[in-house]
Amino acid sequence: MKRATFLSTLLATGTLGVASLTTMPAVAATGNDDWLGPKAYLGAGASFAKIDDAEVRDNDIGTGDLSDFDDDRTTWQAFGGIMVTSWLGLEAGYLELPDYNDNGFEIDGHGYTATALLAAPLTDRLEVYAKGGRVWWDAQADGPLGFDADIDGNDWLYGAGLNVGLVPNLSLRLEYTRYKLDGDHAEADLDLATAGLQLQF
Repeated sequence: MKRATFLSTLLATGTLGVASLTTMPAVAATGNDDWLGPKAYLGAGASFAKIDDAEVRDNDIGTGDLSDFDDDRTTWQAFGGIMVTSWLGLEAGYLELPDYNDNGFEIDGHGYTATALLAAPLTDRLEVYAKGGRVWWDAQADGPLGFDADIDGNDWLYGAGLNVGLVPNLSLRLEYTRYKLDGDHAEADLDLATAGLQLQF
């Protein structure tokens, strides 16, 4: 995985975020009345996963019931970011890829993400958002007869979600995201439907 590229992107994101923090209003002093304003946040969520349009060496691969969401295929992710304004944000995250174990094959992996968010308020405690960016991922595949392979990629992701304020510093985040995974000789679309909690500062 191109960790150097990811780290440089993350460093640039963090530098911009720290600079933006210096211009934030004193949220704590005001009781965080402006829930939709500039803020920093941390969060985590659980996801249902499905896989579509899988190809290996330009050959279509049938994914069977993997192409539908199922409670047997769950994973999790953690994220942190900053809303520079009420409508523009930057976010970085960690993603645990869903495990696949069938027909003697086992695949597991993880990824790191860097994204930009565009948000639009619907009420004073409700906003919709769209996001887009990159995911740096790697996975380990094991199979019969000693099959063993490492695959990785640096690919696009995009999605949309809903952020619902529960209390002044805590919100419920509902999100649907697509990861366009395209590794060496293999590619697939990974979709995640996620529900999580977001703590903001």
